[in-house]
Parts: sequence; C-alpha cells; structure tokens
Amino acid sequence: MSPGRTQGFAVPPLVSGGLMLTYRCTNECRHCIYRCSPRRPDDWISLETAERAFAALAREPAFDSLHLAGGEATLRFELLLDVVRLARRTGVALSYLETNAQWCTTPAAARAGMEQLREAGLSCVLISASMYHSEFIPFRNTRNCVEAAREVLGAEGAFVYLPHLYRTLGRMPGDGRHTLEEFLEFIGRPGDISAALELFPLHLGGRAVEALRAGFELCPAEDFRGEPCAHELARTTHFHIDLHGNLFTGCAGIAVAGLDDLHPQIGPETHPIASALAGSGPWTLVELARERHGWRSPERGYAGKCDLCLEVRKALFATGAYAELRPAEYYGP
Repeated sequence: MSPGRTQGFAVPPLVSGGLMLTYRCTNECRHCIYRCSPRRPDDWISLETAERAFAALAREPAFDSLHLAGGEATLRFELLLDVVRLARRTGVALSYLETNAQWCTTPAAARAGMEQLREAGLSCVLISASMYHSEFIPFRNTRNCVEAAREVLGAEGAFVYLPHLYRTLGRMPGDGRHTLEEFLEFIGRPGDISAALELFPLHLGGRAVEALRAGFELCPAEDFRGEPCAHELARTTHFHIDLHGNLFTGCAGIAVAGLDDLHPQIGPETHPIASALAGSGPWTLVELARERHGWRSPERGYAGKCDLCLEVRKALFATGAYAELRPAEYYGP
C-alpha cells in the first residue's frame, strides 16, 4: 500500500465491551454509531455464535464484563433471555442490557419483562434516554422501563443514560414522542443543533455527523493530515462483537478481527485499512481512494477525522476490495 505510512499492531487483550444481537432496531436515531434501523435485515445472532463469543471472552486474561446490545435486543425477547441464560451458564459476567424501552408500553409489561430478565440472570438494564431516542420512543415507555428496573432490579439495576436528559424529557408536555426540534424549543435553544451536541457528546461516526452536520464546526479535509488512529483502533475497553462474529475495537465498520482469531497481527497485507489508519490516519485513505480508485472527495467541510474517514470508507467499501470494511449493514443507507 503506497500512499501514506502504515503501522502494524496486534489487538490488545479485550477488557470490556458489548455483544450485538442484531443491527435491527425500532429507531433510526440521528446519533447511532452503528447505523441501526428498522430497515436493517431481520438477522440475529445464533446461540452457537453467542456461545463461541462467550468461550472466547472467557479465555481473555484481562476481560472484565460484557453488555448486551443491538440494534434493539428486546425485539426478540425469548432469544435475549436465552443469551442471558447462556452467559450465566458459561460464567461470563453481564454488566447490563442496553434498551430503548420500546417493549415497556405499560407498567405491567415493563415489570413482567424485568422479572423475566432477572430470573434469566441479568442484574442491570441501561435505559437510553435522550432527545434522539425521544423522536421514536414515547417518554411513558422510558419512564415505565426506569421504574420497573428500579422495582425489580433495585436502584443499582436501573442505569439511565443520560439522567439529565431523562429529567428534561420528563418535564416536557405530555408523555409521548418529541422531535429534536421540539426538544430544542423546550430548552430555549430553538433550531440550535449545537445545544444537543453539548448535552449529549457524540462519537463522530455512524449516522451522527451526516444527520447533525449543522451543529458542527467544519474544516477542510486537508486539516486532518497526520492524525493517526492507532490509539482508537487498539482501544479494547469498549469493544463490540456483532452477530456475525466481527470484532470492532475503536471504530464501527472496521472489523479488525473475528471470533476465529481475536488477536491477529494487523499489517498492510492483511488489514490495509486499519494499518493505514493506525499509521497516518484517514488522509492516507483519501490518497488511496484517489490513486487506486479515482475517487474525488466532495468539496465540503468535515467535523473531524472520523467524519472524513467514514466518507472515504464508504467509497472504498463500494469497490468490494477491502474485506475488513464490514458488515455491509454499516455502509448502507
């Protein structure tokens, strides 16, 4: 790989992360790192893949805990319960289940689901509460989920993300859905997308920048020359393993490894994208796309190196030449 500088590295021991049961979700949130959506295929993790993941993690010397996520993992509640039971049988500690509370339509439904989760072996639920989720999930569902988690799992079993937004949403009129624009109006910052960014810090990947571009200060692509991503790609304190067995460390859409080998040596021959990013950052990918594939970057500003990286990775994915750019769901609409 000629453009830029490449850097080899090995994936460090995995510490803490998530198991993604699906990319399918009830929501198409503007901030979603993994670009989940109701339009994603109705594909789910198999119990065989989950068991392989648990067995692999149990062998990790620094592994601490795992959360369950999606997409929205509760869309197939029985499968979710089976995965929780499987984790308990294999001795893998689950820190929490991440949910948008779509299933908590009534207090009774929320409590019944929490009791099933507790009996299966789960001790904590992370309930997403934000102006982005509120566009799809009525606040009454969120409140039902929080209260049921506190009743069934105890105070430590209800992890509200984020508490200040939960309180603000609870003060909005009615207990239904609210658009982002309605939220900004309510907090006295009408039309100011930057206010949402202040209240909910975002990773500049996935759907975030393209959906919220008006809130960012944009810079020319050339400004991100010489900004390597070695630290991000070697970060294993919040990794994800998806339903296909792909391992993502710092960056969604770049599978640095898989369940067959969680710690491959990353180099230009086997992982041209990851090694180039580690060595020189996304500008190297811009050079690669231009020289090998005739790509011309749009003449617009970028919110950060991750924004630029995603732009060029979409073009590189379309060539079909880079196996580490996966899954296809991530590079779809």
